[in-house]
Amino acid sequence: MFSRLTAALILFFFLGCAQPKYISEADSSGAGQQSTGTKASCDIRFSNSKFCLSWFWENKPTSTVEGILIFKIYKLNAFDQTAIQLDAQELPQLVLWMPSMGHGSTPSVVQRLDVGTYRATEVFFIMPGEWDLKFQIKTGSEVTDEALVQIVL
Repeated sequence: MFSRLTAALILFFFLGCAQPKYISEADSSGAGQQSTGTKASCDIRFSNSKFCLSWFWENKPTSTVEGILIFKIYKLNAFDQTAIQLDAQELPQLVLWMPSMGHGSTPSVVQRLDVGTYRATEVFFIMPGEWDLKFQIKTGSEVTDEALVQIVL
């Protein structure tokens, strides 16, 4: 009584319920896909706004080589939490600060690469230890927002 047609329909039913392949598993994780409409990590936040920051070393600093880092500023869409790159009205600044010693390092130079994407060059750490990377948004000379990243060299 169990025909081939019935067996084929049952097999087709179970195979048809498989996970759809039109969304890749890499896309569904949201990692590193900020501009494609997936959810972004917002681990580093600015203190006064809901803006977020992501950054990475393009050239990790050593005692003889300047550091270069790329950073992005974005906000999360209120509807679905997708990342929207955000251009600051003025160039953001990167301040290198050693809290245990109460001083900073030489000023870094920030340039705009694209909408919401910036490169900081001349990143020098004058001694090993704990450092704060202060990503600052300013209006004129006043710091209006800041995101803090603590690193150990």
